[in-house]
Amino acid sequence: MRHARSRVATPTCISVNVPSTVELHWIFRAIDTALCERSESVSTTTTKLEHMHTTLQSRRTRSRARLITAAVAAVAVVLAPALSSGAAAETTSTVNIDLAGDWKFQLGDDPSWSDPGFDDSAWSTLQVPEVDGAPQFADYDGFGWYRLTFDLPASADGTNLVASLGFIDDVDEAYLNGVKIGGSGLMPPEPKSQWFQQRLYPVPAAAPLFGQSNTLAVRVYDMSGGGGWYQGPIGLFSKDAVRDTVYGISGPLADTATTEWATALLGEQSAALAAGDVDAYLDTLAGDYFHDGRDRDRRAAELRSWVDDSGSLTLVDAGVEVVESTDGRLIVDTNRSITGTKDGVNFDFLPNVQEFLTIDRASRTELGNQSRFFRDFVESELEDARREYVTYLPPSYLEDGNREYPVVYLLHGVNGGSREWEPRDFGTRLDELYAAGGLEESIVIMPDAASLWYVDNEGGTPWRSMFIDELIPQVDAEYRTLASREFRGLSGVSMGGFGAYSIGLAHPELFSSLASHMGALNIPPAAVGITSPGGPDGQSQAPIADASAMSTDELSQYEFFFDACEFDDYAFDNAVRSLEGILTAKGVDYTSAIYPEGRHNDDCWVPRIGDSFGLHSDHVREVLAADVTAPTASATLDARARTVTISATDDAGIGSLEYSLNRANGSFASYDGPIAIGERAVTVYFRAVDVAGNTGKVEKVRYLPTKARR
Repeated sequence: MRHARSRVATPTCISVNVPSTVELHWIFRAIDTALCERSESVSTTTTKLEHMHTTLQSRRTRSRARLITAAVAAVAVVLAPALSSGAAAETTSTVNIDLAGDWKFQLGDDPSWSDPGFDDSAWSTLQVPEVDGAPQFADYDGFGWYRLTFDLPASADGTNLVASLGFIDDVDEAYLNGVKIGGSGLMPPEPKSQWFQQRLYPVPAAAPLFGQSNTLAVRVYDMSGGGGWYQGPIGLFSKDAVRDTVYGISGPLADTATTEWATALLGEQSAALAAGDVDAYLDTLAGDYFHDGRDRDRRAAELRSWVDDSGSLTLVDAGVEVVESTDGRLIVDTNRSITGTKDGVNFDFLPNVQEFLTIDRASRTELGNQSRFFRDFVESELEDARREYVTYLPPSYLEDGNREYPVVYLLHGVNGGSREWEPRDFGTRLDELYAAGGLEESIVIMPDAASLWYVDNEGGTPWRSMFIDELIPQVDAEYRTLASREFRGLSGVSMGGFGAYSIGLAHPELFSSLASHMGALNIPPAAVGITSPGGPDGQSQAPIADASAMSTDELSQYEFFFDACEFDDYAFDNAVRSLEGILTAKGVDYTSAIYPEGRHNDDCWVPRIGDSFGLHSDHVREVLAADVTAPTASATLDARARTVTISATDDAGIGSLEYSLNRANGSFASYDGPIAIGERAVTVYFRAVDVAGNTGKVEKVRYLPTKARR
């Protein structure tokens, strides 16, 4: 079941393995297996690697680790599908096969329905996608199957394909010619909806039949409410079509020479992790590396913890394509996974995911994806599992390495998840608010909560404890946040509106501004079957009950925004009226709205996110305007490296650090990391500016050459 829909773009892709290992004979076997799956000869490949093996063995001064690196790099180059001969851009063809239209459909569930030989002629015919609704699921919750038989042209043979299946409510599994190619959500007995996630499944090389008839079968499970296949695009696409349509990355494949050294870089990374050598991996990263929230320091800490658990790690890059992007970047498009063991059990440290790695041509090192909108996770000890969240970083975050930012936590609705913000293109929407709309730039964190109602669940997930005790501290530790209540806000939609107000009112030490769009402010979790530990006293109440029990002074610690549409399907407009009455009676300021048209869907609230985020922005600016205290800066010398590090402290937060060498004429450079001063006498002038615009006094420190100090 979903309470909102949004229209989105197209697919994601991949399909050839680049195995990593520490034994060369194992590498040969892996190459043989991978290439045979693609119906390719391995004789030439094996000959080349055996020659490399002989050559490397003769160079006895080289370490075994260097042997591994070279061998694995060679594997990566051999298995990259674009490297057959000549210019790599000439070896692939664009595939764009539209599969929307008439499909066969049947309610029920039978594993034999995935078999391409099954006779589905007696099934009903319907249009896919079902943009006007799926009547077959209107009064039915359970399984249904869709099937389509189509021809796949022989000219597509050898192309990395991805199946785009659009959006399905709630759970699905997809089979091409009887081979499972993907699935989203969890099937019974413990189903979990992924109605909001775009289905983009890499097609295994063994699945398609080129130049022949193919059958695509999709098993669907509808949990409650409406269901079905409600939005496209639906089809089979090559990777270049996906890159261009979904990610806005266009351009030809790189030439063979460029592809070889870029792919070899992946091999070096694979070999380093196979050997448990994190330092060797870090040598492949650029100084300004940034990938999904990880700079070099965070990546190093993460990899060391994984190696401590596993001893060695297996990094696999599949379906590698190196692209000369039209914006001038060199990009590696890869499906990457990192596996190993944890507590003696096989574990996916990085589950298979499509990644776009920018490569620095000059240093031939990886820059990461430099993304500001991405998925992250906290390793929750309380849950004994990972808890995913999506992070948005504001426009200036990667440009100004010293600035600290407010944080807004944005909570989704029932049967939703952290990934539902992706098809809504929320990164772009937030950029518009901060860049064009003039709001105060903020970090936005969108945690996953399924349908847990943002409380600790009796006998189940301790979600609220995880959020308060683990997720918020991690965000403050890993991102440059203004880590105090005055710069921390909560927003929520529907069930998330309940969460924002319930958590916020319970934790005045953490939050200062609360916003709800069409929120369940009048519903306690127990009313929908969600109970918490601690008996009657441990249950969370409806936010309007919490507000009723609080004093004017307690409520006046917050800024409030809440709204709903007049024809809300759950009558949450009445919750707005109730909270308005409570706050008015207590003399507490608030901003609220009941819009005269609209129901409980995206049309009610998405166009009005500027109002809720505007509340957080206005509050932050009021706090900053009241700050008149200047920051204090200091400097330390690393005598061995002969570098100077500048730091600063401030009650509100640091906006920027600046420095000048050997002069104090008012001209300062932006400080973005340790300053190399070498073996010379240097005077470093420096100062700090806080987020309120207060500038600290100019400090200076004189450093003499090492010999002069003896």
